[in-house]
Amino acid sequence: MTLQPHPVPESHAFSSRFVRKYLSWIFLLVALVILSMFWGFHFNATAMLREQMLGQGRAFLTQIVLHREWISDYGGVYVRMRPGMENNPWLLKVPGLKVTIRDESGETYTLKNPALVTREISELAEKKGGFRFRITSDNPLNPANAPDPFERASLAEFKRGAAEASGYERRSGQTFFRYMAPLAVRKPCLSCHAFQGYKEGDVRGAISVTIDATSLIRQIWIFRGYLTLSALAILGALYGIISTISRSFLRELRTAEGKLVEMATRDSLTGLLTRREMFRLAEWEGARALRQDRPLSALMVDIDHFKRVNDTRGHGTGDAVLKGVAQAIRSTLREYDVLCRYGGEEFLAVMPETPLEQGRMAAERLREYVESLKLAVDGGEPVRLTVSIGLALLQPGETLEELIARADAALYAAKESGRNRVCIG
Repeated sequence: MTLQPHPVPESHAFSSRFVRKYLSWIFLLVALVILSMFWGFHFNATAMLREQMLGQGRAFLTQIVLHREWISDYGGVYVRMRPGMENNPWLLKVPGLKVTIRDESGETYTLKNPALVTREISELAEKKGGFRFRITSDNPLNPANAPDPFERASLAEFKRGAAEASGYERRSGQTFFRYMAPLAVRKPCLSCHAFQGYKEGDVRGAISVTIDATSLIRQIWIFRGYLTLSALAILGALYGIISTISRSFLRELRTAEGKLVEMATRDSLTGLLTRREMFRLAEWEGARALRQDRPLSALMVDIDHFKRVNDTRGHGTGDAVLKGVAQAIRSTLREYDVLCRYGGEEFLAVMPETPLEQGRMAAERLREYVESLKLAVDGGEPVRLTVSIGLALLQPGETLEELIARADAALYAAKESGRNRVCIG
């Protein structure tokens, strides 16, 4: 029958789990801080881009308003008619408005109103500067100035008191920044728009500015990519550092725990199990033997006349004798037999899968081996020793304490009957 290994304390596993959990929380906390920082950078970059676009939109609008007011203050401007140039048909509908004039030499001039001048400058700006602007209204004189969806929504906001409107818009694979501000009716504007029912001070429309932001948005995305890669690189480096620290710390912790476990479970002199650890393992073996109806034997071993060794050769020699006997017992037993220093010069061995006769043979082999030993200690005469052994077989329903008590009683009988022998209890 294949024996299962003895159960071991879970202190190592618990400590490893605790350390990993603790370091994982540290990693998550630091990662959260780093990600928060990079998110802040990203948020600030996005906000700065919007502020930059707003600044450009406001600057362009200011220029447009100044040009428009100048033109409006003079009632529009007349420009010389060129070949192919036509009068503004919408101005021809304005009662009493002189759309065409001639100078003394017979040259013909046509009137350009603020909205038309704004549109023509916008077309020129779009060709050269990547932005355009125009005047729009819910009730335009020229249908070409009718608002698009963004402008219509912004005009509605202006009627509710909004001072400006802005946003991004995607068209044909490009990104545009849209900016609008309301346009109030001034007195010079009434020459063209009075017939529409406007009064001075009314918001009759707005100036719309459209700026090509594709390049800036692309730069922002590149910046976001760098931020993401940087964050991942830092997190990867952090994970590597913490993993290295974790492995190193766990190695040190396991080494320290191993020493502590050894100190707690091993006799400092002989290196055998302590009595407490031996009882833990022996109880597990005893429970398994009873559960599976398997034999289990116990040996109680005592060094004969050990006090005489201490008295005649000193305690140093006595310690050396204890070490030698412990090594002898360990070498004659099987690897999975449970052995401890029970106390003083006594040793206890619990042997799983061992019937009584096999236990007796193991005890005799041990006794003969110790009797044959010549322990050389302190450079003096070798020490000759014998041991007395009590043997007992676990009975159904018997506890470990009762088994050991019978083995101890058998040991007492062996010592009473002359020592250096094996007795069965």
